[in-house]
Amino acid sequence: MSAMPGKTADLTVRPKRATDDEFVLGLSQRVFAAYSRDPLASMHGMLEERGAEAAVAQLGRARVGFVLLGYERLARPFGPWQRPVVARLNAIAVRPDAEGRGIGRALLASAEEMARAAGAVSIWLLTAENNVRARRLFESGGFLPLVRAPTAYARGQAGITMFRLLDA
Repeated sequence: MSAMPGKTADLTVRPKRATDDEFVLGLSQRVFAAYSRDPLASMHGMLEERGAEAAVAQLGRARVGFVLLGYERLARPFGPWQRPVVARLNAIAVRPDAEGRGIGRALLASAEEMARAAGAVSIWLLTAENNVRARRLFESGGFLPLVRAPTAYARGQAGITMFRLLDA
């Protein structure tokens, strides 16, 4: 990967292009290896999911992270909503050499904007219980922990399902 230019103020988040696939897959393999049995296969599956939507963060011309959402329309009413759309944050990743610069927060905000634009009323995710950095990001973004999944990740690691209602 190239050296990282620019300042976080120069950060842009844009829709993922087909030419970004190699970056997304490479970064996934690198950052999700501790949590996934096969991060490359998992990411391929998420990218190919019907309706999947992704964005890439760039500092100048350097790609520094991505976010990937999936959507589901519920088959029945839920609370005040008739057959609402719910968004699922499938993946969010930042290059390790770019961490701590607000990129994850910008990607999370972009994910929420994408979800709202798709008509979603909520967004949920599953993250590894021991991924403290990610959990802090999600909690600071208004996500609430809901359920502990004891063996959700590779090598028996527990996961935490988190949820956030989206404002109109």
